[in-house]
Amino acid sequence: MRSSEASLPASPSRGSTAKPNFAGLDALRCFAALGVVLLHSCVPYLRYPMPGLTWSVMDTPHTSIDFLFWSIELFIMPLFLVLAGFFAWQTLQRRGASSLIRGRARRLLIPLLFGALVILPLDLYCWVGSWVAEGIVSPVKLKSLKLAHPIGQNLWGLSHLWFLQYLFLYVACLATFAVAAKRYPWIKEYQPSLRTSIGLALVAATLTLCIEPQVVWGFQHSFLPVPAKWLYSGIFFTLGLMLAIHDPKLMGVKSYAPRLAGPALVTCLIALLLGRWQLEQWISTPTETRQAGFSMPGIFLAATTAGSALLTTLSLIGLSLKLIPAVPNSVRYLAAASFWIYIVHHPILGLTHLDLKLLFPQVSPVVKMTLSFATACCLSLLTYEAFVRTTRFGQLLGFQWKPATDDREMK
Repeated sequence: MRSSEASLPASPSRGSTAKPNFAGLDALRCFAALGVVLLHSCVPYLRYPMPGLTWSVMDTPHTSIDFLFWSIELFIMPLFLVLAGFFAWQTLQRRGASSLIRGRARRLLIPLLFGALVILPLDLYCWVGSWVAEGIVSPVKLKSLKLAHPIGQNLWGLSHLWFLQYLFLYVACLATFAVAAKRYPWIKEYQPSLRTSIGLALVAATLTLCIEPQVVWGFQHSFLPVPAKWLYSGIFFTLGLMLAIHDPKLMGVKSYAPRLAGPALVTCLIALLLGRWQLEQWISTPTETRQAGFSMPGIFLAATTAGSALLTTLSLIGLSLKLIPAVPNSVRYLAAASFWIYIVHHPILGLTHLDLKLLFPQVSPVVKMTLSFATACCLSLLTYEAFVRTTRFGQLLGFQWKPATDDREMK
């Protein structure tokens, strides 16, 4: 064990006891949530569609949108997971395991239940209704919802809400580990250094993608966690825990961030080129004859994908802390609304994509993508303001927000 700072729960850092300024992370989480909406706004216009992802419509493909989509896909969920792990550890340290579980259950499971009961049915009828409008399936399918393979193969699952399920399960594992560590001290006898943790995360993520590259270069739709996706996502959640243990004020990440930005861009570009090549091979190759991920191209793709996710995540965290010392109320408002936007934007986008395809078939895909993104964000914000921000319903979901009137209210 390195020091008492790495024990469970971790003790406060030596030196200054001033509360660290994480305003940059608040802004980062806000814009990352909008990045998810932008990611989904790109889907109908992909030149290389994501395997396993079923969407309401497919429209004219565009290469620039393709690069934008896959660039965001490489890092967006690892970023959320590292931040989630970091703040979960801090909550565990301050309040204990039982408080962590209760708090995250309110913040994750109640919105997940709302999404499953309200948003997913809307999604389902938006998707099937879009296919009816395009003449792909008959109108009777709106009643039966029984769709033949392949269009119905990837229709059922938690859709974009999978993240809430996975995150709560990771928090439950963390709380269980913390309780066990108190009872059996030998569990915490070895904790790797931060550099070792980063190296192990890179190796583990690479091996996972070698076995199942569609964790990133595809979409795995299910009501239950998919093992490979669960493992890959858990690697980044665990990395967030290691950051909280060894660098609780993120001073190290902040200092190294400028040096990580260049390698992050290089690995991202290589991963994009290799990934698009791999997607083209999958399109032209039957599933049963595809090569295993442990071929040389597969290993290189897995390594650059994992490397770009890791480097981009760490550089964005460090740069946001370095460049954003404070955030205005407007950004905090978006941060408060971002969870609601994440939950409700899906059916709005599905219908908007259909309308744009039917009403403006000759309009540039870039314009359509921009309009769909703006429409989803604006309508989501309008519903947040009207039905959530100051209502009992918003209080139930944990999405209420009031403007800060004092700098001390900022994180």
